[in-house]
Amino acid sequence: MKQRTALWDNIKFLMITLVVIGHLVDNFTDQSNIFKSIFIFIYAFHMPLFFFVSGLFHSDRTIGQKCLFYISVGFLQKIAFTVLSGFMGQTPSFSLLSDGGIPWFMFVLAAYTFLVYLIRNQNKRYLLGASLVLACFAGYDQSLGDYLYLSRIIVFFPFYLSGVILREEKIVECRKNHRWLVIPALLALAGWGYLCVYRLDDFYEFRYLFTGRNPFYGEFLIHGPVVRFICYGLSCVLCVAIIWLVPNRNIGLLSQMGTRSIDVYFWHSILYRLLECYCGVNLLVSYGRFGKIGLLCLGVGISVLLSQGGIFSFPLKQIKALCFSADAAKATGNAKMPAGKNMEK
Repeated sequence: MKQRTALWDNIKFLMITLVVIGHLVDNFTDQSNIFKSIFIFIYAFHMPLFFFVSGLFHSDRTIGQKCLFYISVGFLQKIAFTVLSGFMGQTPSFSLLSDGGIPWFMFVLAAYTFLVYLIRNQNKRYLLGASLVLACFAGYDQSLGDYLYLSRIIVFFPFYLSGVILREEKIVECRKNHRWLVIPALLALAGWGYLCVYRLDDFYEFRYLFTGRNPFYGEFLIHGPVVRFICYGLSCVLCVAIIWLVPNRNIGLLSQMGTRSIDVYFWHSILYRLLECYCGVNLLVSYGRFGKIGLLCLGVGISVLLSQGGIFSFPLKQIKALCFSADAAKATGNAKMPAGKNMEK
């Protein structure tokens, strides 16, 4: 079995923590400019990098089982949110074929897994260029949005396909041979952070492009494709910067937690809603600077807690076992079959 590369586990833990923080601060962007800055800073790269890393480890094996697993997790999350809303005294809602909230990621991942399998024998570099052009102009279609997750499928596909095309060993080797790029990487992140804080009014409108779910509107209607392409360039620079800055060594518990990012993804919004309802954590922002820091620390704490496995891993492990059980049974059957009969088949 191939040994895990600690770099990608470390990146996954960092990205899932930023996902949690991003969802928390999004609840208060209308009350705080610093939360607006954090939101736009995070959203410029965290989902693009997640999809890129997912593409790096794409495999054409067990495609059906993977798609079934991703879709099952997505629908289980939808059901959990519906039940939780009723339990908390809110009006339950359930959308079968669209979602603007948390579950969309799993459905998009299923779509990419199947789509890349279909184009496995095609010129992927050509398709990467075509997907970039399509994404840059798709924003003019006002009908695109959350239905069938089409907008996000189109917008984020170039990142996933880039991961499929590149080899993770080459990236690790390139990183090792060009360590001097750490300095430009730091400058890139610092520069983007500066713009997010001190030029917030100029860049906050980009949030609607970074989320991947919105068509062009307003001033974007004229220069939409150019702005989208610039956003792609910015996201790529920031993704490379993160890859170069995150250490490629096993950092004990942190690296281990990176292997359980899907558990954090599944549970974090459910846990926060419960804390909001019964502990009033949403009141933290009313305590000024320290309250805002407390909310950010809560995001990190949720990510760490849900990465511990155990009860948080149990439901998804059961779903995975059920989705892949036919494949395992087939493998077991082939292993037990006499050599002669196996050859006859």
